[in-house]
Amino acid sequence: MGKKNNFRKTWRTLTELGQEFGVSPVKFGNLLKQHGLRERDGSPTPLAEEGGFFEKITPSEGKPYYLWHHDKTVDYLVRAGVEKTGVSAKEATLDTEARKLAKSYLEAQKLEDEGSKMGYMMFSELAPDIKKIGLERFNKALKSLGFKGEPVTLEDW
Repeated sequence: MGKKNNFRKTWRTLTELGQEFGVSPVKFGNLLKQHGLRERDGSPTPLAEEGGFFEKITPSEGKPYYLWHHDKTVDYLVRAGVEKTGVSAKEATLDTEARKLAKSYLEAQKLEDEGSKMGYMMFSELAPDIKKIGLERFNKALKSLGFKGEPVTLEDW
């Protein structure tokens, strides 16, 4: 578990880094292009490779993607004059976790609506993590995914 936490402290998604700079993931990707870290096709440049700015992730299913070294990328862009106007690194990571939990919650709700016991089991496993990140952050993530229901409350658990 310690290794995962260290990995996540170091490597970030475009979404998380973009949140720190107050821009969308697409705009953040464009910032990386403007400052020589990404090619036009979105792949890292030789400069990014030589500098150890990214880690290529190849999942067992789906297409490969890149995570970016938080400190190196942020320092490089700030030195290049890009202003950080978003949330802190910690807040960006919590927002990402909230989105993951919200997606799992919606999946669990769908299963429960279909009468599956798996939905209930998923809800019970999600509850402690949702409480940890905070109901307000979780409900905001749910809403951003198009959830139209009432906000989740502690009484739901």
